[in-house]
Amino acid sequence: MTAADFSHETDPIAYHLGRSWHFLALVDVEVTNGEMEEAGNKLWGAAAHAIKAVAERKGWRHGSHAMLEETVLRLIDDEGAPPRLLNYYRSANWFHTRFYSGPPHQDQIRYGQREVAEFIEILENL
Repeated sequence: MTAADFSHETDPIAYHLGRSWHFLALVDVEVTNGEMEEAGNKLWGAAAHAIKAVAERKGWRHGSHAMLEETVLRLIDDEGAPPRLLNYYRSANWFHTRFYSGPPHQDQIRYGQREVAEFIEILENL
């Protein structure tokens, strides 16, 4: 059974991890279709769900954008996570804000995709 097979109610950690990898995989589809805004938004969604998975595991709240950032900062400051997590979070957030201000370029999407994949892997292993 994969993480995507779990419902949000029965296993929220697996749900969020599954959604994270799912959104990351959809980036390729959006790029192929020329939908750079959507590709960027998928990067943000992948990162956000990875953060939510960690917050669920730790019993932390994660219901807002500010809480997601707070989770990343807590992981770094209180849990000893690598400081580069903040840079990865900021990169993913940049893609989220670009949705409203014009599409990123394909090379920006590809670079961001690698960063978000590493971000997810780090969060999974905390």
